[in-house]
Amino acid sequence: MQPVFKSAGKIMAVLFCCHVFFNVPDLCAYDPALIAKIKQGTDSWNRFRKDNPSYVIDLRMADLRNANLKGINLSKARLKKADFSDANLVEADLSGAELEDANLQGVNLSRGRVSDADLSEADLSEGFFIETDFSNSLLKRASLKKAFLGKASMKGANLSWSDLENANMNLAEFSSAKLVGVNLKGADLYAAVLSGADLRDAKLMEADLRNADLGKADLRGADLGMSEDIVAASLNNANLGSANLAGTDLEGAEVINTIFTGAGISAKTILPNGSKGNAEWAKEKEARFVK
Repeated sequence: MQPVFKSAGKIMAVLFCCHVFFNVPDLCAYDPALIAKIKQGTDSWNRFRKDNPSYVIDLRMADLRNANLKGINLSKARLKKADFSDANLVEADLSGAELEDANLQGVNLSRGRVSDADLSEADLSEGFFIETDFSNSLLKRASLKKAFLGKASMKGANLSWSDLENANMNLAEFSSAKLVGVNLKGADLYAAVLSGADLRDAKLMEADLRNADLGKADLRGADLGMSEDIVAASLNNANLGSANLAGTDLEGAEVINTIFTGAGISAKTILPNGSKGNAEWAKEKEARFVK
């Protein structure tokens, strides 16, 4: 049996070497020459990008903390695990960039372009993204806790299972975005546009949804329990099937063709007409009246 064990050992060794070889890019540091070019200033860097459009920008794992990168062109750059914490990226272009697991904590990327980028598992907590364009980007399992996203565009973005607890997103655009299982507890979504968004199983407890547009949104299984700020929100054609609405204030909300099948309604729920939740209303809407 010894030859068999030896063969198995050789096979395992080959597989291990292949694994290491094909994962070398993640083990390699950034290109030092590019860091030197960045330190020459944004204007010089942007000229370099313009003169060398095919040059591959590899800044994976680069340390750019506190850097002044206002207006820099990092479009389509490889920035996986790069550290931009507390950097100035106002009006920067990161469209199409690879930013998986990057550190953008406390960064100022206001009025920036981050469309079609991959920010999976990136840390954007406490950052400033006022009027920033994240349209069609991938932000699955990203952290945006306490981030400022006023008037930001998340149109068509995928934020599934991300953490936006206590984030400020008033007037932000989330139409057709994927927000499955997202944590929006205590988030400010005043007058935000969430029409057609996929919010299945989202956590919206204590979220401010006043004047928000949730028309045609999929809120099946979402938890809106004890949310007191849904006044005047539009829920027309939305699906609230099996959602938790116990203690939720829906006074003044628009609910034309809204689906409530299986949703939990309690006596503490304020109905769209201003009255308290009751068994009769729940039965009419095929919802559940919970005590």
